[in-house]
Amino acid sequence: MRPTRRSSGRTSPLRSRAVAMLIALAATLVSTLLTVSVTPTAAAERQPLARIPNPTTASLEATNGPLATATYAVPNPSGYGSGTITYPTAGGSYPGVVLMPGYQGTQQNLQWLAPRLASWGFVVLNVGTHTLTDDPASRGRQISAAGTQLLSFSSASGNPIHGKVNGTLGAAGHSMGGGGVMAALRDDSRFKAGVPLAPYNPNQNFSGVTDPTFFMTCQSDPVAHGNTYALPWYNSMSQAEKLYIEVPGDHLCPMTGYGNKAKQGKWIVSFFSRWLYGDTRFSPFLCGAAREADKNNASLVTRWQDTCPL
Repeated sequence: MRPTRRSSGRTSPLRSRAVAMLIALAATLVSTLLTVSVTPTAAAERQPLARIPNPTTASLEATNGPLATATYAVPNPSGYGSGTITYPTAGGSYPGVVLMPGYQGTQQNLQWLAPRLASWGFVVLNVGTHTLTDDPASRGRQISAAGTQLLSFSSASGNPIHGKVNGTLGAAGHSMGGGGVMAALRDDSRFKAGVPLAPYNPNQNFSGVTDPTFFMTCQSDPVAHGNTYALPWYNSMSQAEKLYIEVPGDHLCPMTGYGNKAKQGKWIVSFFSRWLYGDTRFSPFLCGAAREADKNNASLVTRWQDTCPL
């Protein structure tokens, strides 16, 4: 009989190396998962979306969205005339949006839009220009300056909006302010989406604009009819995601106190949410079944073009 062989209690070198490799691999995987889960940018981007419930037609057409807001008057505007910031009071960081008035306009021009956007998760800087007659090129530069200061406020400890802007910027503007939005999209790469409202900016080429752009124009506009400005720009922008909606009214139709603000607000909030957040929950209100009632209502929309799906 062969004697019984007892274990020496030792592990073979090959087995030891295999175990060590498995332990190292497991540690690497755990480290990677922990790194991904605590990445500051990813966490900041998730926070606001978690607070925003699934949008509905009713919620988007309401005057205010789901988030509480506060305002902050800019004490020392840099590169533009005046400014009021409206922002969500909840924690987290959000995209920034600059609002620019038109010729002879003030912050009142688009005051209706500031709290509506902010309550859907945007930090909104509603600006006034250096002078009431500043041309579109100047308004474009002032949009850029306002964006710069918005970002600097977010970086400044002690500022009311410290940490509130996530670095993504958009802009909306009326008339010459809309022309300024187009200039900012063309000339300032920090701006990732724009909403020109009845825009005016003669003798300009915006074919190079590649950022998502929503043109809203007014059917009876004697100043900046879409056929003259917005529509040729829209048609020339072959590399951009685009939306074009013409509504009844004259040149004032996008301003505070004019037009159907429930519908206009729904479209603008949905557009910025889609392109500044990448939140596809808002796409159906621009490109899906939820938009059909608007698009097919001749008393509400007189022309609609798009590059759907968005």
